[in-house]
Amino acid sequence: MATLRYHAVLFDLDGTLVDSYAALTEAVNHARKTHGMGELGETRIRELVGDGIERLLQRAFERTDVPGSVRTAFESRYDEVCCAESRVLADVEVTLAKLHELRVAMAVCTNKPTVFSKKILDFLGLSRFFHAIVGPDLAGARKPDAQHLLYTLQSVARAPHEALFVGDMPIDVRAARNSGIDVAVVPTGSSSREQLVDAQPDHFLERFGDLLKIVRREAA
Repeated sequence: MATLRYHAVLFDLDGTLVDSYAALTEAVNHARKTHGMGELGETRIRELVGDGIERLLQRAFERTDVPGSVRTAFESRYDEVCCAESRVLADVEVTLAKLHELRVAMAVCTNKPTVFSKKILDFLGLSRFFHAIVGPDLAGARKPDAQHLLYTLQSVARAPHEALFVGDMPIDVRAARNSGIDVAVVPTGSSSREQLVDAQPDHFLERFGDLLKIVRREAA
């Protein structure tokens, strides 16, 4: 017999559930090329992500006043490649299925626009596990703002103390702290193990499948 320590789990998307860095790299470089700039490597793109498309493009173009044509070029290309160039990370699908069997309520809280997030999760067959997929356009705020997580939490009808947020970056830890929600991190994204440890999460997952041990509480 097992009881649940957490009755709801919210997830970041990129670097936590899926790897879409190849698609992001392709789209950023398409935007750069259409504006007469050279390509950036995927390693560099990984260093720029986490705060949404606007900040990604500001960093990739090294300017705060990014023209609308840049975002248009990025989004048109990303829309074309985001599914084919994204993959489910190790242990994710089987772990989500087991959490679903345990009747854990789940949702996605991501700084990626909702339309792209849903499109990718639909394509990869993961959408069926989630009550909601919430980008900043729906929440009216983006991580680390508490409003983003708390808006997403409403979709699973649970209180902050009943929930866990799972991410792969220090920004995810800050978002959880701002929201009064426990947080677990997994080193499958762009942040190093040291950066994640320094962020002081409640739980550090060596691999995504370890999430089950945290969510479940075995009876004595």
